[in-house]
Amino acid sequence: MGERYMSITKVRNSNYELIRIISMFLIVLYHVIYHGQVLQNCHNEGVKIILELLEFFTLVHVNSFILLSGYYQSTSRFKQSKLWSIINASLFYRIVIMGLLLSFGIITLNKVTIFREVFPININEYWFIKCYILLYCLSPFINKGLKNLDKKSFQKLMVVMFILFSILPVMTGRLFFENNGFSLYQFVYMYIIGVYLRRYPLDKSYIFKVMSKRMYQLILVFIFFSSLTLNYVFYKYASSLTGINTIIDEVSSYITNNAMLYNSPFVVIQTIAYFAFFGTLSLKSKLINKLSVLTMGVYLIHDNNFVRAIIYDALKINNGPIYSYKFIIYVIIITIVIYICCLIVEWLRQLLFKFVYNLKISYKIREKYYHFINSIHFVKIEESKEEV
Repeated sequence: MGERYMSITKVRNSNYELIRIISMFLIVLYHVIYHGQVLQNCHNEGVKIILELLEFFTLVHVNSFILLSGYYQSTSRFKQSKLWSIINASLFYRIVIMGLLLSFGIITLNKVTIFREVFPININEYWFIKCYILLYCLSPFINKGLKNLDKKSFQKLMVVMFILFSILPVMTGRLFFENNGFSLYQFVYMYIIGVYLRRYPLDKSYIFKVMSKRMYQLILVFIFFSSLTLNYVFYKYASSLTGINTIIDEVSSYITNNAMLYNSPFVVIQTIAYFAFFGTLSLKSKLINKLSVLTMGVYLIHDNNFVRAIIYDALKINNGPIYSYKFIIYVIIITIVIYICCLIVEWLRQLLFKFVYNLKISYKIREKYYHFINSIHFVKIEESKEEV
């Protein structure tokens, strides 16, 4: 979910672009369930189980975006304009959303909060954006460090990272090593896995190379759902053990607290299978490619702090007890509505930014800016032709 959401300058496989579209839909669905407090308000055990399984199904969303970043960025150059495009989009939505809500009297803010929202490099509102920008700045150094690793050394690195970033945090309750899945550690971890999958695709390994494509796909689907099921079973079993004694309670809390984090071993394996499955597809679609560049806007709009506080109340997601199975359908419909509306708004924003970008005054500002940057002798940056 990161390095590319503006105009397409390279033709990419539509199968990986489809990951962006589906993963962003899963993010919206996850937020509807989580931020909408659906599980807390659910009083039907059957409905609750289905909603929990839906939530566990969606957990591949963030990891898959970072895998894609590693997959593509490992063979690409660092471009400053990519950072500015993300910051500009974030700033635009923060200011516009805040301005509209203030104008209609929906919210009231003090001067400090208003200043924070209009400050260009305030990225704390979107935790993903903050981590992604840091990761992107580190990516040239990560790529250089991985460049000379042979396959065997790379595999050893993968095992060490899996133990350090996934196994140890779960086993020790993040006391020995802190990684809650929302950290820069996790982003670097997923990025490196993405680099590995680009350099050494799973379907080229011997164990899968001898199989038919259909068999390979079935195995990936099996791994995906097996990881999901095991994670959920451990989660439910650990939850049922609460209250027996202090030691068991502590172990139980380790499992339940980590089951739905992005660094969970099961979620990591689930994500790799999810990513690899899309790699088996052969899709070429202009529509998919065009929709995929709008996905970042979906995140910036629906997960804005002010919007998040309003949207689920307005759509009657979190305002009462839930008993009916029909509510599951309602959650899906609401997710689709939010997703489509945000896609349309982001499409309009990109049209506006494209118009502004092509103005002569914008060109002159960019020209002066890059001339200044290039005049600093220890920095050499070429202007990208992508939109800012």
